Amino acid sequence: MGPRIPKAAEEIRPADEDIARALAEIAKTSTPLPSATSNIPIGPGSPKPQAPREQMLAQPSVKVRILVTALGAVLGLSLVAANLVLRNVQRASRQQYRGRRVGTRSALDPSMQAEAEQLLERVAAGDSGAADQVLSQAANWTGKTQRTPKSEQWMGAALNLPDRHAREAAVRAELALDGVTTDEAGLKYLESAVAVASNRQWALWMLGAIGNRGVDPAHAAKVIETYLADPNVNVRAAAVNGLAIVGTDETIAIMLDRFRNDPSPVVQERAACSLAEAGMYTHEQRMVAAGTLVNWLDDPLITGQKRGWTLHALHDISGQNLGTSSGAWREWYQNSAASR
Repeated sequence: MGPRIPKAAEEIRPADEDIARALAEIAKTSTPLPSATSNIPIGPGSPKPQAPREQMLAQPSVKVRILVTALGAVLGLSLVAANLVLRNVQRASRQQYRGRRVGTRSALDPSMQAEAEQLLERVAAGDSGAADQVLSQAANWTGKTQRTPKSEQWMGAALNLPDRHAREAAVRAELALDGVTTDEAGLKYLESAVAVASNRQWALWMLGAIGNRGVDPAHAAKVIETYLADPNVNVRAAAVNGLAIVGTDETIAIMLDRFRNDPSPVVQERAACSLAEAGMYTHEQRMVAAGTLVNWLDDPLITGQKRGWTLHALHDISGQNLGTSSGAWREWYQNSAASR
């Protein structure tokens, strides 16, 4: 017998063990990774987290509830809490997997660096003309500019804007500032980079970026897809992020599959974010995903946690507040499909 489908938002709550497991994985995945060029050790000799998952699971359930309350509600306790979690994970994922390796680098040009940062600041402020300039001029920055705290700030802000054009400009700037050329040579460079474990999460994001910018997106997506079964949850999450940046029609089904079937709540959340508002998908592509999400609301095999994320994704895609009624969402989708 499948789990009971909750009838109200406040009933959408996972088991304590699910909460603890997800908290541990989210904390681990949201912690910025050390740079590959830093002196912080990576690998078996690295310091272990102070609160491993097993230790968290051993705590009494009341402590788990206190922790969840202190964090502001986690993992489907309500649609409001789901919104907070998804947005925070989305923001952390964009910051975590960039800037690990660079491609071509010649002499830095201070004037070009200043130009790049000024334009990115304008893009982050919603200036569509500045986004056009970034897209047309970024090729000239390649090898002559680099990431700085300012450029990171403005690119991160642009990637969090709802305007897809601004996101495209930020993605193009990332490639340029990391010295990756938007051609076959740049794609091959990233293919080589992703084969090295210390580069992998950065390279998966950048493969998505170069595919989004039109350099053999089908091949870029295939390379990224091979890491969706990686035993490392961080790598799987990075692969989901990369596919969302590619943003092709073919990757929608992959996002749905990872949301439904990946064993990690972290990866499930990344896929939910991608379908709801993150990545480079158009509204039409998100509506394709919405059809499946609506059907899942009545699926007894969907956990309460996933149902909460599904409702949040539908809310973001539709802009509607239809509560938890599967019938209301089905009517919305049917009417939307009929009007298209």
